[in-house]
Amino acid sequence: MSHAPSFWNHDDPTAEAEVDPAKTPDELVAAEPDRASMVHALRDLEAAKARVERDARRVADEMRETLVHKLLPVLDNLDRTIRAAADTGDAPALIEGVLLVRSQLEGVLRGYGAERITAKGQAFDPKQHEAISMLPVNDPRLNGRVIEQVEAGWMFGERLLRPAKVVVGRYQQPPQQRAPRWY
Repeated sequence: MSHAPSFWNHDDPTAEAEVDPAKTPDELVAAEPDRASMVHALRDLEAAKARVERDARRVADEMRETLVHKLLPVLDNLDRTIRAAADTGDAPALIEGVLLVRSQLEGVLRGYGAERITAKGQAFDPKQHEAISMLPVNDPRLNGRVIEQVEAGWMFGERLLRPAKVVVGRYQQPPQQRAPRWY
């Protein structure tokens, strides 16, 4: 008498076991001890595969984030170059070329998942903005608002990659003018 499991096909050793699709994995486990170990091994394999895929996505995201973080200073320098050239009125054709390169670089960064934070006019948010100075304003509606964006901030997906460096308005009530006294 053979000691092979009951699902073993004696005629073809390479044939797969016949499995009743109506049975749940737990029923299969109860039916055959060898099947139980196979089911557990398959579950472990599927869990390991999911873990490897999750880790690979995490590593890829971290690499993209590192690349984007290293390219942001290049974009900042292009912005400074454009501003300086525009302020002095130097070489309009050169400025146009640098603008094209800047636009192309920003497109690459967006392709990697980075998004620029637009801060000017927004309410100051310490989660996205870094206040580098405060500027007195006469309009109370500008109190706590970003008056100027000195350096762009960037998001990477849902995470802040770099806060925007901003100037924030601080309301100062204008001094009261006294009516001249007539004695």
